[in-house]
Amino acid sequence: MSVVSPSEWFVRYQNHPATAPVRLFAFPFAGGGAAIYREWGNRLRGVDVYSALLPGRERRLDELPIGDLHQLLDPLLPALLALADRPFILFGHSMGALIAYELARRLKERGVSPAHVIVSGYRSPDRPRRNRTLHHLPDAELVDALRDYGGTPAKILEHEEMLQILLPMLRADFRLNETYLYTPGLMLDCPLTALAGLADKLVTPDEMTGWGEKTDGDFSLVRIPGGHFFILECPDLVLETVQNRIHGLANGWKARGSEW
Repeated sequence: MSVVSPSEWFVRYQNHPATAPVRLFAFPFAGGGAAIYREWGNRLRGVDVYSALLPGRERRLDELPIGDLHQLLDPLLPALLALADRPFILFGHSMGALIAYELARRLKERGVSPAHVIVSGYRSPDRPRRNRTLHHLPDAELVDALRDYGGTPAKILEHEEMLQILLPMLRADFRLNETYLYTPGLMLDCPLTALAGLADKLVTPDEMTGWGEKTDGDFSLVRIPGGHFFILECPDLVLETVQNRIHGLANGWKARGSEW
């Protein structure tokens, strides 16, 4: 395993100077950057938020985006392990949920278990993908699809120079998601929470019930108003759910005398 720098792969967001008892590693949806979780560092208590910074965006804009999940996990895993010296939660929305889940499986193979995994807006990984394949579309058709899906501001979709930056990253992200093949077998052993948008047309709440079969730990499905990007539409409810998970972990960490 090659040596990687955690600061290359994660941006830390926090509103306090001291180290918190719990860490939360957050992974973005397709086309998203680390900054989508910036406000979480200001609003969540008792946690340090580490938002994943993937190649091809933000300060890594000059790097080629990665369109294969396993190639992405190879450097992400050691970067996270270098920060796994206290209880931690994995959170991901849409594509980020897939990254968080498969990262948790790799961690378990190495004897490291997250304290909690939260998957948001992504079907149970063993269910067939029913949505249109996007990564191979011509630029104009891809832009039309993005407009239909929502989540991308109209001013960006109408800005030619910004599209030249955005489209290669999105193609890679869509390819990562659309070429993923679920391998059965390895079960998680930690609690798992699934967040589903009540009006999400891309991933229905029913398509997320199967997440309960991916862990031997406790499972809960939380339904939240909004469409596929409900984490942007209803951030208060999402943060309340995440905060409740953090609160329980932080109390347990303190009760054990800060041993981990």
